[in-house]
Amino acid sequence: MRRCLALVALLVAGHGAAWSQGIEELQRLLKEREAEIETLKRRLEKSEGDAAKPGDADEEMNRALERALVQQGGLLLGSGTYELEPQISYAHWDKSRGTLRHETDVALSLRAGLPWESQFLVRVPYVHVSTSAGSETALGDIDLALSRQLRREGASLPSLVGSLTWHGRTGKDGLDGGVPTGGGFNVVQGSLTALKRHDPLVYYGGLSYSSPLSRDIAGTNVDPGDALGVRLGGVLAARPDTSVSLGLNLAFVRATRLDGQRVPESDTVLGVLQLGFGTIVTRRVMLNLSAELRVTGEVPNFRLNAAIPIRF
Repeated sequence: MRRCLALVALLVAGHGAAWSQGIEELQRLLKEREAEIETLKRRLEKSEGDAAKPGDADEEMNRALERALVQQGGLLLGSGTYELEPQISYAHWDKSRGTLRHETDVALSLRAGLPWESQFLVRVPYVHVSTSAGSETALGDIDLALSRQLRREGASLPSLVGSLTWHGRTGKDGLDGGVPTGGGFNVVQGSLTALKRHDPLVYYGGLSYSSPLSRDIAGTNVDPGDALGVRLGGVLAARPDTSVSLGLNLAFVRATRLDGQRVPESDTVLGVLQLGFGTIVTRRVMLNLSAELRVTGEVPNFRLNAAIPIRF
């Protein structure tokens, strides 16, 4: 009997030791598994952090459409944002227009986002003009503009931006017998631009009124006619980093007056068809290419433009 009890006790002790060893082994395996899970979590967090970088780039790329709309005046820069834009353009008038004329402009523009949803713009051009009568290279007419967001886009109503622009008479007017590099008159212009989105297409439309300030030339008061401008167009987001645009610009110019007397047949209509292409080059740099084609009036047969807006 005693031998049986001792054998039972020995068996129980053996099973207890084995059970204890099994629990220890299970705990060790659980700790190893927890360590593996923690390692996987750290790897996952790191991969998610790396994936956020392309996401930020994609978000920047999606601004191609917005940047194109800034060029059209339908959107303004945010407060504290600046955009420097070097630009070069070439315009041509052929012989059928009376005088063969070539014009090359190099310009630098600066846009600055201001508080109260407003923006300031200054543009300084340097112009080279070549005609059959000679050539001239000099400063062109400097533009200053102040714009403000008057209304943000709603479910059914478009956004609205108002602008006041001063075209300064800083270029040569050609009154000395030379070739002009400017318009010859100071001009005040007020404009309204409306914008409505229907992704991926954005429509814009604008009205402007320009009033040149009269001046005395050789003892005669010259008062160029005021002009009512109308423009319509659209910008398409062809890709997240690329936009294309198409627009029509018209200006209805009233007759010029000399000493208050109307000059017959001096009223006219100016028309230009505008084609544009923009693409994001880097996070801060965009390339804009555009062409303006004559529809009617005393405007170039065509004008080609290349600009590189740099945002900072």
